[in-house]
Amino acid sequence: MDVEKGNGRRVTVPVTVEFEDVDAYGIAHHAKLVAYLERARVRFLTELGLDLARTDLHLVLYDLEVRFKRTAALLDALEVTVGVSSADAVRLVLGYQIRRGGLLIARATTGLAFVDGATKAVVPIPEDVRRALG
Repeated sequence: MDVEKGNGRRVTVPVTVEFEDVDAYGIAHHAKLVAYLERARVRFLTELGLDLARTDLHLVLYDLEVRFKRTAALLDALEVTVGVSSADAVRLVLGYQIRRGGLLIARATTGLAFVDGATKAVVPIPEDVRRALG
């Protein structure tokens, strides 16, 4: 999914690759790039108005796919852009791009489902979230 060309709402979060993010070669560890996706996802969902602290409803990650294109290094200034790739009655798929300047570092998608906090059963996407998604 190319979040830059989508018509839907998207959020871009700046991230700096810090010392604790790199391996012995000075390259950002792949797990840290996944953490950057999480930062962007949380910012995106809170800007939609979703209360992530709700105890009656949980947003659960069921799928993660990352395509690494280039490496990122210590003190690189990155931008993580996230937007909706698709949504159906119970699933929300977000698409991401991590860039350094104009260079694509990684492309990713995450699949999310809403789960009832008490029963732990998957539930439909709440109507308020569906409206916020457009």
